[in-house]
Amino acid sequence: MREKTFKKPTVQKVLEMGGVECSHRINNEFISHLIATGVLVPVGNSYEQAVRVVEELEEGRFALFGNYFRVSRVESDYGIKSLDDLVKIDSRSTLRKVSGVLDVPNGLTKRFVEGHGLLPYRLIGESMGKAQIEKPPIGFYWVGTNNQVRATTWMRAVPGAEMQVMKQQGDFHGEVLDKTPYGRNLRVRVSSRTEEGREYEFTLFRLPMHRKGDIEMFSGWMNISHNSNDPDTSYRGGEHERRVNPVCLWSASTIFSFYEAMRFVEEHPGWRQFKINPFPIPRNKKMIDFIDKLRLRSLLLDDSEEKIHLYVLTQRMMDGVIGARTILRSYDSCWRHWGKKDNSYLYQPQ
Repeated sequence: MREKTFKKPTVQKVLEMGGVECSHRINNEFISHLIATGVLVPVGNSYEQAVRVVEELEEGRFALFGNYFRVSRVESDYGIKSLDDLVKIDSRSTLRKVSGVLDVPNGLTKRFVEGHGLLPYRLIGESMGKAQIEKPPIGFYWVGTNNQVRATTWMRAVPGAEMQVMKQQGDFHGEVLDKTPYGRNLRVRVSSRTEEGREYEFTLFRLPMHRKGDIEMFSGWMNISHNSNDPDTSYRGGEHERRVNPVCLWSASTIFSFYEAMRFVEEHPGWRQFKINPFPIPRNKKMIDFIDKLRLRSLLLDDSEEKIHLYVLTQRMMDGVIGARTILRSYDSCWRHWGKKDNSYLYQPQ
């Protein structure tokens, strides 16, 4: 069961939700007792083993990650801004494999993508199939025809989809402000995921709108962008003064707004529609259960000092484990893209 909030839980809350009584302090003795009794299950020092432990985690047990998986805030931010922690889905090797031809451009072009009917799903899947399991990508990126980088991560895409289902059930708010699209742009308003009463208004640009059967449906997604100032996009994105690359980072809120724009346009059959989009959602309940085990039944043990500490996993740490599972189980086994399938498994309120 998912709560209506996206606020990060405390270690105590995680343990209590899993049935552990935390009436006394979470100290060395208490942590050692939880390990000795099998309540905390070490995942080892490899991503491959961690994926298996989390997948097989029994009720009342918690996956225990060590410092092998720890990533500092500075390292996390740099990994996105430098693109080092993301997989490039428009590399020449990926374009060759997906198109079946050797003579490919150095990046995405409208002519090449439309001429070969390339879908973003296949590009992401092929790129992840070549990734290294012990250096799993935390997300992916591509370069548009205007040379701007578009990027997102797994744990931005997941809540982006969840928020859309939450809205349908009345537990989240977001809306399109325009009455009709201005060109291929739409203004939206989205509630903050973590701050009650906070909202963000921004514009989605260059939406992949096209007539049914139009060949542009294959290329329309390449140049999508936004000007949201929500902290997750503006801090690491093009406005950050220490940026390494100007990145249009798609946060959970901006991905949700993209889905909301899709729904808005779909309600007006006379307008140009868009179906193809690059944002993945968990394929099934098995995948969302795996992700929820990372969110609500996994902890990090820091034993680098005399006093040991427990922490909940950061978004960056979860992104790494999800990337590893995507490599191990294949992209198509873990993810799909928005369509007519029932999405209710993404959010079951308490």
